Amino acid sequence: MSVPFGKIASIDEIQSAKKYGENYRVTGQLIKYNASSNICTISSVDCKGELTINIDLIANFPFKLGSLFQFIGEWRLDGCLHARIARNVDGLDMKLYAAAVKLCREHGRIPI
Repeated sequence: MSVPFGKIASIDEIQSAKKYGENYRVTGQLIKYNASSNICTISSVDCKGELTINIDLIANFPFKLGSLFQFIGEWRLDGCLHARIARNVDGLDMKLYAAAVKLCREHGRIPI
């Protein structure tokens, strides 16, 4: 059984698409973390949207509020992205990242 890749998407794109069962890769700033429930919340860097992430599958989650994280996981009916991969991406230039994603989409290199 192969694990599907995560489509690169913004917080707003995930929430508006409502494609449950779809796998996504999303980047955002960690604004809330509840260790007892293994739930965290990220926001887009421009603070336009928030996304709830279930991190039950992530061992030793290296949380640091305010840090930039990237998650890959499945969007489920409960309105959470159930992450199977998490990584800290502090130092990532989000404006440059967004521009690169836009260009790759325009040239068909990243599926929409």
